[in-house]
Amino acid sequence: MKLGPILLKHKVAVIFVALGIAMLIIFPKKGTFKYSYHTGGTWMYETLVAPFDFPILKTQEERLMEMEEKASEILDYYEYESKVSDDKVSSLRQSAASATSSADKNFLYATASALQAIYEKGVVGSEWSDDLSDKVVFVKKGKRAVETPGAELYSLDEAYSSLKKNVSDRFGAALTDSLFTELRIREYVVANLKYDQATTMLVHRNAVDYISPTSGVVYAGQLIVSRGEILTKEIVQMLDSYKAEYLSHYGYNDSLLSSFISHVLFVIIMLWLLACTIQLTDSIIFSYGRQLLFIAVLVLAVFTAIAFSMKISESYRFVLPLAMFVLIAQSWLKPSTAYATYLVSLLPLLFMVDGGVKIYLMNMVAGAVLASGYRFSHKSWGQFLSAILVFLVMIVGYVAFALASGNGFHRVEIVGLLIYSLLLLAGYPIVFLFERLFSYVSVSRLWELTDTGNPVLQEMSKKAPGSFQHSLQVASLAESACRDIGGNTVLARVGGLYHDIGKIMNPQCFIENQTSGVDYHAGLTSKQSAAAIIRHVDDGVALARKNKLPALIINFIESHHGTSLTNYFYNKYCNEGGDPADQQPFRYHGEHPFTKEQVIVMLADSLEAASRTLKSHDPESISKLVDTIIDAKIADGQIADSKITFKEIAIIRDSFKKSLQQIYHERIEYPKLTV
Repeated sequence: MKLGPILLKHKVAVIFVALGIAMLIIFPKKGTFKYSYHTGGTWMYETLVAPFDFPILKTQEERLMEMEEKASEILDYYEYESKVSDDKVSSLRQSAASATSSADKNFLYATASALQAIYEKGVVGSEWSDDLSDKVVFVKKGKRAVETPGAELYSLDEAYSSLKKNVSDRFGAALTDSLFTELRIREYVVANLKYDQATTMLVHRNAVDYISPTSGVVYAGQLIVSRGEILTKEIVQMLDSYKAEYLSHYGYNDSLLSSFISHVLFVIIMLWLLACTIQLTDSIIFSYGRQLLFIAVLVLAVFTAIAFSMKISESYRFVLPLAMFVLIAQSWLKPSTAYATYLVSLLPLLFMVDGGVKIYLMNMVAGAVLASGYRFSHKSWGQFLSAILVFLVMIVGYVAFALASGNGFHRVEIVGLLIYSLLLLAGYPIVFLFERLFSYVSVSRLWELTDTGNPVLQEMSKKAPGSFQHSLQVASLAESACRDIGGNTVLARVGGLYHDIGKIMNPQCFIENQTSGVDYHAGLTSKQSAAAIIRHVDDGVALARKNKLPALIINFIESHHGTSLTNYFYNKYCNEGGDPADQQPFRYHGEHPFTKEQVIVMLADSLEAASRTLKSHDPESISKLVDTIIDAKIADGQIADSKITFKEIAIIRDSFKKSLQQIYHERIEYPKLTV
């Protein structure tokens, strides 16, 4: 026997087994810390003694404080640029050598000597000279760096003032002022110390890097915390250190076999819960491998994201938009199914991730917002509104946890929640990707198909106007009934609109499109007429494929008559002496409806057409017609393959009766004008 048919027959088991194997492969190989605690709380577990040596890690606050202290101790570096000062002094001495007056020569040589003495100490540019008086810096001369008090260095103004004072002490203030202005001595005073930012930053970085991350050691056998003890900051710091060492080097105290068995058991429980959830919310999914595979892919994606989150900081785990599962799933699944399976997919947070309860709650409320607002997800404003509501609701949950734990609020986590909400907007385009991968029809696509301005429906309104009006009524009846049983109302409406598009190919064959005095079936035998009527199903399928309508809509075309009889021509054939057992030429060769929406469209189609033949549309006549049509379909086995329940059939009966009575309500006869 070939493998393909076997796998197809047992597709549910194959998908679940494949999902389980994939989860076991992705499952993190390290364990989780089994204790939950917070500062100020009470240690409710057994007395904890260190099973191995581990270092006490400094808190983030301690490390930041130590970094600041180290940074304040690091000295700034300045590069001594001897060429700059040598050029200025040499230029001034050349001016002295070329002076004609001996007095000028002596003045310039004295000024050059005083300037050289100032340059040897160092002149700092105005952009780097602020607040150096109470600091110590390093001045690099060649390969040596000399520690120098900032007070000994000159700013440009200080250097010029000092130079002028030294010279004026020898030559007098009046002469010095005059010659300094005349000879433009100010231009010879420049900065010869340049701030070395690269060296300073390197020294800062090295100093910070050498800060020890630990502040002590806890040795094996040493008491960490006793049962019932109040958790102080010091105890929490030891617990954090123990937790970090445990997760990074140990993970599991038991053997690898024990850890593998625990993984297998967890996966089995999770898959069982997933199967139960699908069975309780929408069991028909098990009949379609593609739909079940779609759920499995989403569950595996969430599981992979959770496994990845164990490798990042706890604060950044809030950024992962796990609720995108609901956003994508509800485009093809019932909201109840999408949300319920989503909650199951989040279970690894509780088993695998430290602090997983808080993250589970955040994602749970986010998914609830998206599931409750799915009706508006096809609208742009609805998508932005959902993102805003998700952020607000998650903030409420975050505040609740922060207040309960006493850990306070963290800016990183709040920003993470905002990013989480914004990332959800990116999930809407992903819906189109899944639409292509799994050949599904999204909610947005269904809403597009309800537009009667679509080319196929426009063609139908022109070529087969009677059938078009009939389809509008069927869509309305189906949508109302589907709403009453909690089905997919948009899908039912679309199915009602497109179920009869095959009549476009031969509109005059159907009485609702015939003009007065024209009888298409005149001269045809009963079998020929039945064949012409039946052909509209095949024509509809061909037309739908030509216009690239989704397979989901083609199913409505194929199933809206099922394999029922064309009763009018079959009865005519029998009355003309035909063999009643010869039913095959008079039966449609479509598919039986298998979804509730398809069943509703089939019943709505028959009822809408039959209701036009009633001579009286009083409640009793309409009620009798509805019961007769539905009972006949059930008796003929047309809905036997569907998962619809007797309770839902009863609700659908009442819905049809109510809708038809509203359509055919009595009108008031307007009085004629007698004056």
